Amino acid sequence: MQEKNWDFTAANTVALISAVIILFTFIFLPWYGKSLTENGARILSDNLYGTPGAKIAPYLWVVPLASLGGIALGLLGLMKAEYNRIAAIGALAFGIVGMVYYLFNLGSPLLAEPQYKPGIGFWIALVALVGLVIQIVLAVPAVSQGFAKASNKANLRGPTVPRKLIPWLFLAAPLTLYLAWIILPTFYTMFLSLTNWDGISTPKLIGFANFERLFTQDRIFVESLLNNLKWLLVFITIPTTLGLSLAIVFNSEMRGSKVFKVSFYAPLVLSLTVIGLIWAWAYNPQMGLINSFLRGIGVENPPGWLGDRGLAIWAVIIAAMWRQVGYVMVLYLAGLKNIDPTYLDAAQVDGASRWQMFLHVIFPLLAPVTTIVIVISIIDSLRAFDLIAIMTRGGQSTQVLANFMYMEAFNNYRMGYGAAVAVVLFAISLVFIIFYLSRAVKDELEY
Repeated sequence: MQEKNWDFTAANTVALISAVIILFTFIFLPWYGKSLTENGARILSDNLYGTPGAKIAPYLWVVPLASLGGIALGLLGLMKAEYNRIAAIGALAFGIVGMVYYLFNLGSPLLAEPQYKPGIGFWIALVALVGLVIQIVLAVPAVSQGFAKASNKANLRGPTVPRKLIPWLFLAAPLTLYLAWIILPTFYTMFLSLTNWDGISTPKLIGFANFERLFTQDRIFVESLLNNLKWLLVFITIPTTLGLSLAIVFNSEMRGSKVFKVSFYAPLVLSLTVIGLIWAWAYNPQMGLINSFLRGIGVENPPGWLGDRGLAIWAVIIAAMWRQVGYVMVLYLAGLKNIDPTYLDAAQVDGASRWQMFLHVIFPLLAPVTTIVIVISIIDSLRAFDLIAIMTRGGQSTQVLANFMYMEAFNNYRMGYGAAVAVVLFAISLVFIIFYLSRAVKDELEY
């Protein structure tokens, strides 16, 4: 069997799976001892930042390096058949680099000390690194024949895995990362919501006491919920109306329409942090743009926008709307471009006025876009955090659920209580997400 007929698909698959396992164990499993807080990522971070009392871990950085290299090359080999050979060799090299850590640590007297007893993540990563190194033997003809179909044993140029499994190989890495970064933390947050935990000691189960306190005793939680409700009502009315109006105006051919479109869309390319800083300056009671203008037209005592408990939340919402209008406009512009012109021509032939045409033809045809706009606006209003954190830091009665959750968890060190707020926020968002997905699936099936 000549080398040019060797198939490295199975080798790349094993390299990808091994690299993902290494990354997962490095981030989420105990590297030393049994505590999840002593995972490899935490130990590496403490070493990089020189945290006092950090455990010594020489060469630990090569483990995530080997993992990321293996993931990149494994995906390259599976997506580009012409590179599968070099990808497998490269993954082998990264596996050897990762073994350097164990070469310098397995025989170290440091591991004999109780606080440096290797944890389950340490050993799983070692096994996965071995898999990253030996994956290339799967390209040897005598071995790779076991992966080929019986009808293709004489020719190993075809794929060495069943065709039905190929899509799952491409999805393996992103699904694993999604499971690690989204699904598992979500369930862990739900568990923490049933505990009393300060982020350091062992969590103590207290049942639904956190939720009982939220809904019966915590005035700030109720205030945060009402502020989210204000944000929600404003977001599904004013930006939606303005965005639709601008889309209708700019959908027609007019001089300078491209410039106006870019102008209204421009705030969307700015981060919420930058927007918060811009509007905080504009609201400055002494030197801000708004109060300077008001003094210029004769207003003697302009309000202190972000310092007024009655105005602060509305001032922040206005800053958020400034960004949202352009986003809604773009969505409606895309919807207007997809409307069949024959409907509009038929309405004109029937003598419909512009208002009748909008009310009975255009707006009903934009129903799918309107659903998307409303659901996205609701979700954006529920997860509002950045502008509050930058502009008011939750002061002056501007707390919202996301900001309240952050303050309780990371400022007051009540992780369990903060997790309970997160679960409530997740449950509210989930209702609208399910509604949106059900409508999307229904529209897809009808189409």
